[in-house]
Amino acid sequence: GFDVALPNIAVGIFSVTNLSLGAGFSVPFIGQPLSVRFNFCTREQPFNLTVSLFGGGGFFGITIDPSGVQILEAAIEFGASISVDFGVASGGVHVMAGIYFRMEKDEASLTGYFRLYGEVDVLGLISASLELYLSLSYEFSSGKAVGRASLTIEVSVLCFSGSVEISCAP
Repeated sequence: GFDVALPNIAVGIFSVTNLSLGAGFSVPFIGQPLSVRFNFCTREQPFNLTVSLFGGGGFFGITIDPSGVQILEAAIEFGASISVDFGVASGGVHVMAGIYFRMEKDEASLTGYFRLYGEVDVLGLISASLELYLSLSYEFSSGKAVGRASLTIEVSVLCFSGSVEISCAP
C-alpha cells in the first residue's frame, strides 16, 4: 500500500491540513481472497479543518474484496479550541463533538460522541490534564443503543506522574 500526502491549504483564518490519499491491497496465500483498500486520511491521522478558533476533522476508508464491501468507516468531528501561553504557564481547552460510522459484512454501528479536554503546564515542572468522553452507539444488528462515559485525570509533578480513569459502560 501507499499514502500520498497532499499540500495544506491556508487562506486567511481558514486552513485544511494533514490531507492524504491512500490505497493498498492484500494478497493472502491461504484462506481469504484478495482485498483492496482506499482511504482519504486515516483514523490515526485525520484531516484538520480550522476556521478561526473553530475546527474539526475526519477520515474515510473502504476495503473491498470479490464478495463486496468488507469494511467501510468514516468519521467527522467539529468543535472549538483555544490555547494560551503566559511564558511561565500555558494551557488549552478543546471541545469536540462528532459522528463515527463503521460497517462490516453483517454488522454496522453509528456512534455520536462528545469530548472535552483541558490541560495546563507550569514551567514544565507541573502539568495536569482532564478528559471527559461521552458516546452513544447504535448497533444495527442488535437494534440496541449503548452509552459510554469516561473521565481521565492525569497529573505530573517533576518526574512523578499519575493518572486516574473512571469509566461507565455496559
